[in-house]
Amino acid sequence: MIEIRFHGRGGQGAVVASELLAQAAFLDGREPQCFPFFGVERRGAPVTAYARIDDRPVGVRTSIVNPDVVVVLDPGLLATTPVCDGLKDGGLLLVNSPRPVERLAAPDSVRRAAVDATAIAVAHGLGSRTMPIVNTTVLGALARASGAVSLEALGRAIDRFVPSHPEANRAAASDGFASVRCVDAGVPSSAPPTAWAPTAPLVLPDGPIATVPSRSIRTAAWRTLTPSIDLARCTRCNFCWKYCPDDAVELDARGYPVIALDSCKGCGICAQVCPPKTIAMVATEETAP
Repeated sequence: MIEIRFHGRGGQGAVVASELLAQAAFLDGREPQCFPFFGVERRGAPVTAYARIDDRPVGVRTSIVNPDVVVVLDPGLLATTPVCDGLKDGGLLLVNSPRPVERLAAPDSVRRAAVDATAIAVAHGLGSRTMPIVNTTVLGALARASGAVSLEALGRAIDRFVPSHPEANRAAASDGFASVRCVDAGVPSSAPPTAWAPTAPLVLPDGPIATVPSRSIRTAAWRTLTPSIDLARCTRCNFCWKYCPDDAVELDARGYPVIALDSCKGCGICAQVCPPKTIAMVATEETAP
């Protein structure tokens, strides 16, 4: 049996990824199982999903604590969530990331793989630039890196169970299959170790929640894409400051916008309303706050 745990955010397709993987395994003639776990059910919130694949009927019904494979759809989770907890020695960590695979933060005892699924999804028009849907791209990479399912079965599952843009999703899966990068277990990671610490609970004042300034509630852990401002082209119209729903845009002494990254959750509204289009939404690095 192979046990796979998916980590993503609401809107990225982590749950659908586990379902498509199970369907592809079934089409390959194997016995699959999949189910999600939700915390806060909203766009951008962390989501976990599970899948099991075996050659015999799967009897166990518990969540997966010691996976053979961990799939991370949002690289920002590497800085906020211990995604490798319980990952078996010799197992596989697959991350949606443009970084060199050697720089993925993971135990040296596991295999590592990376694919720039965000860029591939955007290139195929899957989702939006502020929230690309990367699940089929990541599944293509998973098919090659783990051998859990065949690319042919994955393509058939997409045709059968993805009603929106099946051709683009098949192409994205093929690109993910072709472009995934892997290193074997035992190759040291060049990423600095991450010290996990519990987050202090937010203490709210008495009265309606609306009296709490947006900036006091740090939502950076929800961000999948980060606004990047080309100040050389900025006209200081301040539309980004006016329309930001989280008060995450500040103005410097010259009137130019500065993003308060502790508060920005990457909604992309600033990029949409910017008249000269000087703001681009770029992939969040693993070391995001």
